[in-house]
Formats: sequence, structure tokens, C-alpha cells
Amino acid sequence: MTTRRAFLRGALGTAAVAGLGGCSSVHSLDNAGGDAGTRSVTYGAKARTSGAKRKGTLSLAFWGGNDGEKAGFAYAKRKFEQANPGTHIDLRIAPFDGFFAGIDRGIQSGTAPDLFRVDYTTIGRYSKADVLLDVSPYFTTSEVDAFLPALWEAVKYRGVPYGVPHQTDTSCIVYDKAAFETAGVGAVPQRPQDAWTWEEFSTVAGKLRRTLPDNKFPFAFDWTLAGAYRWLSWLYQAGGTLFNADRTEAAIPSAAATKALDYTRSFFDKKWVPGNNTIKTSIYSDNFFLSRTVPMSFVGDFLVPELAGKDGYKGGNWGATFLPVDRRAATDLGGNAIVARKNVDDPDLAAAFLKFLVEENMMKYFCEKAVELPTLKSLSGQQLDYAYRPDVVSVCSRQLGALDDYIVRESTVAGFADINTALQDQLELAFHGQPTKTTLGAVALQVNRAAS
Repeated sequence: MTTRRAFLRGALGTAAVAGLGGCSSVHSLDNAGGDAGTRSVTYGAKARTSGAKRKGTLSLAFWGGNDGEKAGFAYAKRKFEQANPGTHIDLRIAPFDGFFAGIDRGIQSGTAPDLFRVDYTTIGRYSKADVLLDVSPYFTTSEVDAFLPALWEAVKYRGVPYGVPHQTDTSCIVYDKAAFETAGVGAVPQRPQDAWTWEEFSTVAGKLRRTLPDNKFPFAFDWTLAGAYRWLSWLYQAGGTLFNADRTEAAIPSAAATKALDYTRSFFDKKWVPGNNTIKTSIYSDNFFLSRTVPMSFVGDFLVPELAGKDGYKGGNWGATFLPVDRRAATDLGGNAIVARKNVDDPDLAAAFLKFLVEENMMKYFCEKAVELPTLKSLSGQQLDYAYRPDVVSVCSRQLGALDDYIVRESTVAGFADINTALQDQLELAFHGQPTKTTLGAVALQVNRAAS
């Protein structure tokens, strides 16, 4: 099974995305558009049109995730074609590595797919470049209200929605029950409001450290490579933010940022994490857990199929709990939107398929098979029939309650991909001895570039 961590690692190369577009600069979209201001939006002008029977062909590109994701897209394709005779959906599956480079080339050369998948932390770059279809005419206000507000916010740029929030994911903590019992760790929080404080989390890590051999460690984190932005949960938990309130300049360095970085740096000093559990390692948090190098790990819910599958954690004696809290609870924004090109040949057909993908029964099927979290209010309150460990996924689902609007707004600014790259570089240096002040100053430079 191809997992998301595999294509985040980039081991598959870029050849498979060559069919997504021709040749041009991958950076050609980076400086398009502007950030300031909010447009006036009128919803529903074409809502009836999007519900009509349609004919035609659409292409949808997405990176090849787990088997459940592939099954979910194939199911939606089949059902939409059955409901709209004469319509064909061409699914194009590619590796994650080089995926957006292929999209960029295709947009410039006119050969991009009609629709494509994009993570929430990258969508802002395309929205700012004005290359995506404004979907506001195709949704009524009541249809918009059906989504979790933070996730609908994630597809907006300057007030305009450019796509649909297809699914989401977030981090939680998984743990080995036997190791916890050996270490004398008592009751594990079963409700978000009972989540460990940083001090309590430190106590748990200390207990595990004392009972583990030198070649094993209390936990592993999930800030690796493209997931570096997940470190920001600690900044938010400490009461900090990346930007000031109106996102016109960096809010770091700050006391909260210093506290978060010093605390997470101490994970290495105290040997709470493996020495090779760094930002730019090729070993991910789930690898450390599966190999029994750590009895506790921060993971995204999308990794549950791997942890619980036939090649997963032997014995199944593991559970899940919530991220620790400091001044407040906070989590990370994961997941993906589906968007259409602004100049798609048949925007009404494209919008009809976008809406179809986020119908309740389609989203339910996709999330249950892929073991991911829904973005509709009606589903977020249900216990879905997940293919693997619904009890664990339920923890991640309830963790999503700590995803505040300000986290979404910061994570979806047009320049967030560059901020994430800066986090990769600077956190790696920080965990190898670079001073906290130097690290935060370097990240602030990139935040200010994104704000300008």
C-alpha cells in the first residue's frame, strides 16, 4: 500500500506527473496577484445550473494515497457517470513528489487537468494567482453553512471560495498500552478537555524514559519534511501566533514562540525522542512506532490504516489520546480541497462534480474508506464506519475541535508553502544547536515576506 508518508518522502520521482502538463517554470505562479482586501461574494447565482444533468468529459488529478482514497475517488467517478449519462471522469493518479510542479507547468501551457487535489496549506498560492474557478455562484448560503466553518474558510481567498473542502486530517497521540502500564502511566485522557498539560506530558515522557533501554525513546513527533508546519501547534498552544491579528507582519519572535521552541528542543536534550527524529529525516513518526523504537507517537489519522493494517502494529494493544495543551488547546490543519481551473472548458460541469464530491453520501464513503475526517457538520457529529480502528479516529475527530479559525487563516495564506520550507530549514538547525533567537528571526523573515 502506498502511504502518504511515502510520497512526502519523494521516493517516487517526478516522471509520473509529466502527463499533467508541459514545460515552464514551476515558480511562475509565485508572484501573481495580491493579498490585501476582501471581495464581495454573492452565493447561489448558478446553484440550479450545477444541479442539472450534464454531459462531457472532465479530468481529475490527485496523488496516489492509500487504497481507500483510490477506492473513494473511483466510487465517486462511477456514481457521477451513472447519474449523468454521457459524462466521463478521467482520473489521473500521480506521485506526490512533483505533483504541483506538474500542475504549474500544465496551467502555463494549457494542459493542466480540469480539476485537481490541493492541500489546504498550498491552495492559497493558486487562489492568489487567479487560476482557480470561483465556486460561490454554485453554492447557496445554506449549502455553505453545511460545512464546518473553519474548513470552508480554508478554501477561501480574500473572501472568495476557490474549491470545496473534501476532507481533513489532524494529529493525535498513539501509545502502547503495555509500555504505559510498565512505566506506571495512569489513566490516559479520554476527553479533549482532560488533555495533558505540557507539564503532565513531560511527566509521562519522564516515566517512559526511566523504564526504557537506551536504544528506545518515549515518543516521536510528526514535523518531518512537508509536515514541518505541524510544529506550529506548540506555538499556538503556548499562546502565540505566526502573524499579527490582520496578518500584515510577523508576530514572532515572541515569548510564546521562545517557550515553544525551547520546550520542543528539550525533547532532544532529555533523550525523549530518537536522535534521528529530526525535521529532514527519512524516518517518520509512524515508522518509529511500528518498529517499537518508541511507545508513543504523534500521527495523523490518515496513518491509522498503516498502523492497524495487516502489516501494522502487532497485537493491536494500542490506543490514542489528545495533543497536550499549554495556555490553550491547538492542533494542525491537514487535508485537501478539490479545485477546478478558472478556464476549464465547462465550468458548470466542473462545479457539478465538485458539489457531487462533497455530497454527504459521497464524503461519508470516501472518509470511511480512506480513514480521514469529513468537513460536513452532519458527518462530523456521526460515528462513521471507518475501515480501521474507529475508536482511534474518533480521538482525531474530537481533536479537530481545537482547530480555531486563526490557525486556518494562518495556514492558508498564499505564501504558506514558503513559510513551511523556512520551518523545515530553521527547525532542523535549531534542533542541532542554532540559538532560539536566530531561528525565530529567520522564520519571521519568511513570514514577513508572505505578509507583504
